Amino acid sequence: MKPTIWQELTPDNIFKAVESALGKQLSNICLKRNSYINRVYELEAEASGERFIVKFYRPNRWTKDQILEEHAFLNELLTNEIPVVPPSSIDGRTLFESSALRSTFYSLFPKKGGRAVDEFDKEGWQTLGRTVGRLHLIGAKHKSSRRIIWKPEIATRHHRQMIDRTNFLLPDFKKSFDNACELFIRKAEPRFKDQPMFLLHGDLHKGNLLYRPNEGLFVVDFDDMSFGPMLQDIWLLLPEGLNSDSEEFNWFLEGYETFRAFDWESLPLKPALQGMRIIHYAAWLAVQCEEPDFDNHFPHAGSARYWNQLIKDLLDLVQQQL
Repeated sequence: MKPTIWQELTPDNIFKAVESALGKQLSNICLKRNSYINRVYELEAEASGERFIVKFYRPNRWTKDQILEEHAFLNELLTNEIPVVPPSSIDGRTLFESSALRSTFYSLFPKKGGRAVDEFDKEGWQTLGRTVGRLHLIGAKHKSSRRIIWKPEIATRHHRQMIDRTNFLLPDFKKSFDNACELFIRKAEPRFKDQPMFLLHGDLHKGNLLYRPNEGLFVVDFDDMSFGPMLQDIWLLLPEGLNSDSEEFNWFLEGYETFRAFDWESLPLKPALQGMRIIHYAAWLAVQCEEPDFDNHFPHAGSARYWNQLIKDLLDLVQQQL
């Protein structure tokens, strides 16, 4: 197992980095929060007792400019009263570097408690639709971006290369996986021709929604913010029902179209977006596969059975829906 940058993320190094940015002394509280790609901790200012969150970004996953674009978009959304949690600004800065941690980037956020939302009623779907519609209204003002462009020839090929840079893909499956990926990209890419693209959340599933009492629904975790088609932010919320027979979809649509017209011509993208998701998730696993606790969190990932099933699912998608 190779040593990772996270092994240097000791409480002492965390305190040094954050106290330098914050200009305040911290108490000895350092609580690790769930996060697989990045590392996230809850800390406390010693004098005031104020709790806040520090996020250390995984090295080499995003450029400085890409992270700053995410921060700027979050602040733009907040200015337009869309419920998000932007990073704290300290002396006009939202992004910092730790020399003690090989120049790892990190940001500070206010602590925002809340609960996950597993199910929505009619009012909940309408509220969610309005929130996403407003988010897309702002995102559509952006005609270009430094974030990844969410189309197979760019994003999927990038994720394929991420997998290649690790030992996650078993050698016996390399040829089959390469062939399946190339077939998928070739068949899926034409569907993205002339599709309108703008800034998206990029990973908008229910796990990235947070309900705060007396404040309502918040959209969190913009790590996978991308420049892509509208449907990417919608099919993950409604993976089984993007049609007029779905009661939930009609409730969502009612809220969404309060602020922005739904692009019905984007619906044929769904199978392509599903295939992109399959390869993206494999890359998400690949960047973590050499960390000490990986097997405990993902015991079957990277096994022969895993790769056999992934390739089968991808080929079935290509043959039946693309």
